[in-house]
Amino acid sequence: MIYWIGYYLVKILSFIFCPLKIYGRENVPAQGSLVLASNHQSNLDPLLIAISLRRKIHFMTKDSLFRNKILGFILRKGNAFPVRRDSADIRSLREAIRRVKNGGGLLIFPQGTRQLEPVLQGQQGIGFLVVKTQVPVIPVWVSDSEKVMPPGSKWLKRHAVSVTFGQPKYYSGQEYEEIVDRVMKDILVLRNSRS
Repeated sequence: MIYWIGYYLVKILSFIFCPLKIYGRENVPAQGSLVLASNHQSNLDPLLIAISLRRKIHFMTKDSLFRNKILGFILRKGNAFPVRRDSADIRSLREAIRRVKNGGGLLIFPQGTRQLEPVLQGQQGIGFLVVKTQVPVIPVWVSDSEKVMPPGSKWLKRHAVSVTFGQPKYYSGQEYEEIVDRVMKDILVLRNSRS
């Protein structure tokens, strides 16, 4: 219930501050296990990706946001769970695997944190997750969200944002490092398709 209330509230705000152009939404199945792997330029990215879809998704969210009890409660009800970004968080990865194997769609930012540079550097977690779940990975490219909420900004500036979903990809029989490299290249392909 809280998920869908938040979903429609963010949709309303997006009409005001960041009108969305959505491409490739038909590439995301309406149900079933999958991983969405996206670039990350703004704190708005998880919300904008979520409202671009017509299904619930799960989120790995930095653990510091859960320290506030009210915000932590809202995040958990909104399908988010904490991840420690300063170390290999095995407990968080296990929770991610559990949710995916139970039929969920999981949004992950392979970069681990926001990066404005076009050359994306991925972390090992996405490789581990893909090997353990063996589900399709859908690359995602969010464009111009950093213009609505630049890093360090507390206020929103009106600007159109585009969200592009690629074709589902399968990465089987590969090492973690190779999977990370392939995922990041597939995300960049979407960037180039919109430039």
